[in-house]
Amino acid sequence: MTLLNNFLKIKFSQNIHFCLIFSFYCLPFFLFSQQLPLHNQYVYNPLIINPAFPGVSSISNFHLTTRSQWVGFSDGIRTTSLSGNYILDDSQGVGGILFQDNTGAISITGLELDYSFKFPLVLDYSMSLGLGLVPYQYLYNANSVNPNSPGTSNDPYDPALDVSDKRTTVDMNFGMFIYSDFIFAGFSVLNMIQSSTISSLDDNSPNQLVRHYYALAGYHYFNDISKIGVEQTILMRNTSYSGVQFDFNLKTDFNDAFYLLLGYRTNKEILAGFGIKYGKIGFIYNIDINYGEIGEYSNSSHELGLVFYLNNSRNVFNWNRDLNLQY
Repeated sequence: MTLLNNFLKIKFSQNIHFCLIFSFYCLPFFLFSQQLPLHNQYVYNPLIINPAFPGVSSISNFHLTTRSQWVGFSDGIRTTSLSGNYILDDSQGVGGILFQDNTGAISITGLELDYSFKFPLVLDYSMSLGLGLVPYQYLYNANSVNPNSPGTSNDPYDPALDVSDKRTTVDMNFGMFIYSDFIFAGFSVLNMIQSSTISSLDDNSPNQLVRHYYALAGYHYFNDISKIGVEQTILMRNTSYSGVQFDFNLKTDFNDAFYLLLGYRTNKEILAGFGIKYGKIGFIYNIDINYGEIGEYSNSSHELGLVFYLNNSRNVFNWNRDLNLQY
């Protein structure tokens, strides 16, 4: 991570107070937790964290999402993704995610290809198992760091950052999803191979991705008379380097056309959002408001999404037709 550390040192050298805050509170989170983009869209698009979801819902769709994280920080994280899932038949589904994660001079671009197989368990419970193949490219653009060599006293030139780098590798994701008409739960492991794109300068500290573990559980209830639905979810995320983090969410759906979202993340963030569905198009907005130390320097994080529905019909719940987690 020497390259990234030198890059951050130069970018924040003009503001020592900001640099200290970023180092103590943000940098560890970025290096370990933020190897994968942080999303709120898993609430309405579980595919983004679990490759077992394709085919669980009969409402096939595409999601175009952009997220700006830590707005107010120089070179904040910006993530763009295009995801989609499609049910092949009563037992199979396919999905995919095209994504790009940008942090200043460093970007990761990748494509996840998912396949899932689902089958009945006991009573009205069913299971879906999924695998995802993820080729991706790491890119470091030296021109964004040392545009004017040899630099100035406030923005010194660092030859260690003067060589652009581009590497391509592949990783894998695994997921399982258990669900009924009312209750659902999933578990997934992302970056299973823990692939590496950057040569390590220290054999004791390899520059590689680490496994990310997600556990999602919740229930969904929709009243056909009042046309009001309620969905409550709990998400746990963890890596081998970071502590366990939880999200608690409550989503209320009105007439399958409008929903409100309210949640809490245990890193002192309040989550809120809304979605509008009209015909075969949906619009989604989410915001994360941090009321901790980071919140004094960041104007929160924002997420915008467009949804395009290929089959915009509500079906009766059963294991081989529909689990309506998406609006």
